[in-house]
Amino acid sequence: MPRALRFVMGSYLVDYEIRADEIVIFAVRHGRERPPGVALENDFDLEEPADRDDTEVP
Repeated sequence: MPRALRFVMGSYLVDYEIRADEIVIFAVRHGRERPPGVALENDFDLEEPADRDDTEVP
């Protein structure tokens, strides 16, 4: 059974699989990028929770 492998080339990651007669490359990404399929919340970069309402002016 084939398995996925990772090759590090400088700052880049190459995910691939070696098959009987071919090499299949699944992804080429920079090392700082998140792996494919990692779910992020809509407010992942905010300091406060999303349910806070800052629209009112005192």
